[in-house]
Amino acid sequence: MKWFSARRAKKILDDGASQTDEQQLEDTLAERQKILDKVVQSRRLAPYLNQVSILFQLLQDYVRGNYREIPWWTLGAIATALTYILIPLDAIPDAIPVAGFIDDVAVLKLCLELVSKDLDSYRRFRDARDSIEEPVRGADDGKPQT
Repeated sequence: MKWFSARRAKKILDDGASQTDEQQLEDTLAERQKILDKVVQSRRLAPYLNQVSILFQLLQDYVRGNYREIPWWTLGAIATALTYILIPLDAIPDAIPVAGFIDDVAVLKLCLELVSKDLDSYRRFRDARDSIEEPVRGADDGKPQT
């Protein structure tokens, strides 16, 4: 990452996180499909598709009020990293062959590292919620009991 330093990525995340509000979270969620499409289409970003999906789930659960046990800086950093992927004219414009997505990957990767503990807590919450919400097989097949 000769062209883009971790220090620069951290500044982008800090600046973005400090400026994030509830509306920014909702705006980021509104751009979900565009961001996911860009991740899938980028050879450098595609390996992060699963993590990006989880970040979107976390933001969605926060906005819906399902999960609030998360620091505001983490939410802001996540929204900033996801939105940064969508910006074509960022630190290294995406149109530049080979190098175009280096900054996007650097910002996303650093964000994932910085929020890893909060992300692990969210995964535990989500796994516990999902295990409770799963219906027991055969318990109710929709037929009246005889």
